[in-house]
Amino acid sequence: MSDIKLIIGLGNPGEKYTNTRHNFGFKAVDKIISLEDLAWKNWNDMASITFYTKTQRKILFAKPMTFMNNSGFVVSALLKYYKIMPSEMLVLYDDFSISVGEFRFRANGSAGGHNGINSIITQTATNSFPRMKLGIGPLGKYSNTADFVLSNFTDSDKNQIENILNSIKDIVDTIIDLGFDKAISKIALKKE
Repeated sequence: MSDIKLIIGLGNPGEKYTNTRHNFGFKAVDKIISLEDLAWKNWNDMASITFYTKTQRKILFAKPMTFMNNSGFVVSALLKYYKIMPSEMLVLYDDFSISVGEFRFRANGSAGGHNGINSIITQTATNSFPRMKLGIGPLGKYSNTADFVLSNFTDSDKNQIENILNSIKDIVDTIIDLGFDKAISKIALKKE
């Protein structure tokens, strides 16, 4: 697996979506950028981007501003413009099949019903790119999926969300330093 050169957080732009479950990817990258005291810049009215320097390497961080379902158009444009391979990006996004407070890694695979990931797979013509799935579940038995992902986190979820956000920079830094495959083995050992 290649070095990670691009970190994408998925979400929906606009204040009304800020605290929704579907914006966990945005929240995760926002946390890292705020801890580094960096600022987001507008990129072609398609994305917010910034560069984070880690061990003499510049890592591009980005948040697509096209709404979740069209994230792939932005990701594809960023990959082409910055000459980055899909295997060199890490995508952070919400997953309702994982409980709040949990996270999982995948190096490839289907979208699993996530519209943002589906859009990226369609626009880049590959499902081989590293991802970190951030738990927002469980999805209630009778919940409408769209209503659920666009709902705000409950008060009882907030501590678990904060725990993930407080460790997200260490997790992403480990991935940048060691590469995806080595890092996820190390992180898995720490979790146990």
